[in-house]
This record gives sequence, C-alpha cells and structure tokens, in this order.
Amino acid sequence: MSFDRVCKAGFVAWALLLFTLTHWPNLQVDAGIPRTDLWAHAIGYGVWTFLLIASGFLGARGSWKSVGLGMPLALLYAGLDEASQGIPGLGRFVTWEDFAANSIGVWIGASAWVVWLAIRDHRVPVAVR
Repeated sequence: MSFDRVCKAGFVAWALLLFTLTHWPNLQVDAGIPRTDLWAHAIGYGVWTFLLIASGFLGARGSWKSVGLGMPLALLYAGLDEASQGIPGLGRFVTWEDFAANSIGVWIGASAWVVWLAIRDHRVPVAVR
C-alpha cells in the first residue's frame, strides 16, 4: 500500500472513530481529570485536522492550499458534529465548551502544519541538541 493510501485510510479511520465516539449514546468520559471530555474533544479534532491535511484529499499533502482549505472545513465539521449530538435519543449534550475545545484542537492540528511548512519553505534553521 502506498504512503498516499495510508494517509487517506488513516484519516478515514480516524474520522469514523471520532464520529462514532461523539455520537455513542450516553457516552461519559471521565479519567479523573476535571472536564476530561474537553481534552478528548481537543485531541480528537487536533488529530482529525492534522490527518485531513496529511491525507491529500484537499490538494497536495501538507501544502499551504490543504491547510487553507482544511482549517475552515474542520471548523465547519466540528460545529456540525457538535450540533448533531443533540439528536433526540442519543442522550448527548450540545455545548459551546465542547465546540470551543474542538476549535482549539483544529487550530493546533493546522498550526502543526503551518510550522512545518514555514520551516520547509523558508529553511528556518532548527537547532537540535
């Protein structure tokens, strides 16, 4: 399997897992950390965004174009995903805090690519110690 297919399959697998977890009826996340669910939202959407940009679905893998398209698309999907948790019978809650955590994750996932692209394109020296 080519690296391109691995990237695409990785994004699809993660997107399906994230959708399943965010719509699992009455799912409660508690790891002993206050508001564990917010950490889960941020990490989930950070990875989702990073993998979307890496997938090549939006243009060349890890390009400025894919970052420029990926971030607003990820924010839109994060909002739709959060809103759809209000479907009656799921026993889930729609909250602004969850959407804010999703958005922070999107920002982090896209920012990782921005830093990489800035280093790559401008040949910013990175000291390794």
